Amino acid sequence: MSDVKLGKYPQIYKTSDYKVTMLRIGDADDKTFLIKVDGVDNDFDGQIYFHETKCHDTRCSSYVMETKEIPGKAKWWTIQSTSSWSDFDNLTLFAPGIDQRANLTKSDRPDDFDANAFYQEYLAQKTMR
Repeated sequence: MSDVKLGKYPQIYKTSDYKVTMLRIGDADDKTFLIKVDGVDNDFDGQIYFHETKCHDTRCSSYVMETKEIPGKAKWWTIQSTSSWSDFDNLTLFAPGIDQRANLTKSDRPDDFDANAFYQEYLAQKTMR
């Protein structure tokens, strides 16, 4: 593996239809994540995309997690907050390729999560796109 810094633990969220896995990539203050959405009824199901966290209003009281890696889209806001930068409690999911929102709730993370394997899966998927 290269010099990429990865978070040790993922953040896991769920809706009634989707499971979202978010892993920090880079330094903690970079606000960049690898995000995977499972349960999407299209070709984006289970794909991992690099996301940057960006202010969604002039005061930065809300933010979006944006990717430019989804084929056919200039950008896609996968997750939008309705609260502050440091609060991951009020999140809305826009599953890749689906213009429909779903509220996310925090879920337990798996005991056997391997951040390096997740990153390698991302790299493999990225080369296939």
